[in-house]
Amino acid sequence: MKREIPFFKFHGAGNDFILIDNRQEYFRGNENEIFQQLCSRRFGIGADGLMLLSFRECHTFRLQFFNADGKRGEMCGNGARCAVYLMHLLCPNHKFFRFEIHEKWFESEIKGDNQVKITWEFVPKIEKIDESILDIPIKLQRYLSVNSGVPHLMFVPEQSLDRLDVFKWGKYFRYHDYFAPNGTNVNFLKFRGKRIYIRTYERGVENETLACGTGAVAAAIAGKEWDLTQFPVEVVALGGILRIGFDETRERIWMEGPVKKVFTGVIELDN
Repeated sequence: MKREIPFFKFHGAGNDFILIDNRQEYFRGNENEIFQQLCSRRFGIGADGLMLLSFRECHTFRLQFFNADGKRGEMCGNGARCAVYLMHLLCPNHKFFRFEIHEKWFESEIKGDNQVKITWEFVPKIEKIDESILDIPIKLQRYLSVNSGVPHLMFVPEQSLDRLDVFKWGKYFRYHDYFAPNGTNVNFLKFRGKRIYIRTYERGVENETLACGTGAVAAAIAGKEWDLTQFPVEVVALGGILRIGFDETRERIWMEGPVKKVFTGVIELDN
């Protein structure tokens, strides 16, 4: 006997996700093999990740995020923005939401058609790492580690981003012993004028993605730390542009960018 589970497919600047309204508890959150299969681009729906939404009232909800490998993730900025917009579609009279993911809280706001802003309720952490520890085999101008909800290693390479082998070097540092056992996301940056250009290798996807929300936040924080940029700043990824700013009154960082509903469908699973 088959069970039908409705789903939504969204993307945020090319970072794509399967979203499921889980109020009927279709999933418990431990169906890792199913999530991996659904995210498969050849044998499933295809996505960089999957999110389960649970709520009783529209203005507050809980997110469970799973990477494309089916494993639970701590945070996903673009996925969270997509989830917020889905909440707006489900509850069209609401434009302000507060949500929790992996025991961290965020505020969010619908800023216009297909535009969502989320605000971190915690301060991202910066870690400076000695070059001798990483044993870096490529020429770099700067590097830094930033945890913006998930760990990100930030590099400014001497080589242009267009010619850089993001998959090769992203995978190399993602599995570096220093970041064991969970690994890190890896980002390569260029600063041009008032913009930051970024390419990201994401753990869990195990490949380059078209955009990464937490990576964009980490890039803006790194640029401020290096005194190469000021808030707000535009972070240009392959899939689109994310705007990162800082609320000095509340000492909180925020991210704003586009989202788009791609299609809806039904998943058929054996009970």
